[in-house]
Amino acid sequence: MRRMKSPKTSPMTKPMTKPGQSPRSSSADKHADKPIDRMDRLADLTHFPVLVNAGATVNILITLTITWYLVPHYPQVFAPGIWIAVVLFLNLLPVALLRVISFNADPIPKLSQMDFFRDQHRFSDWVYLAASSNMAFWILASWSVFSISHVPLTLAIVLAVAFVTTFSPALLRILRRSR
Repeated sequence: MRRMKSPKTSPMTKPMTKPGQSPRSSSADKHADKPIDRMDRLADLTHFPVLVNAGATVNILITLTITWYLVPHYPQVFAPGIWIAVVLFLNLLPVALLRVISFNADPIPKLSQMDFFRDQHRFSDWVYLAASSNMAFWILASWSVFSISHVPLTLAIVLAVAFVTTFSPALLRILRRSR
């Protein structure tokens, strides 16, 4: 009778977790402990503290509300492009100024410990590109919707969708912790 050999395990197949810990939480903890200037993937954005997600969400909701008020007053084809440029300039100006005048003597915080106001200028450059693209998407999408239907109910629906979408990383994290 032939004996079957047990499969060899390589370091690549062994889970890198502590006893009683799932492989997913180990990976999540590793990325949450990453310094904010070392973010290298979109999934890192899901490790921000809830207040940072809230600040970004409020920024988008305020912008969409102002967009709703602007749409009937500026029917020109180029108006959304100009509004996007104004919003991105206003959002990126503090970052640029803080990068120029800040000496950054403080150590760079980890993702899970960052402060919305104090550390906003310390991200990798691609994070600002992603955030700017996200804002431009919301402005163009909402401008299109508001051009078709400019009633308060439409604004409420767009704000609800934007809230759930932009705050979802924090909502999902809160729901996972409650289990």
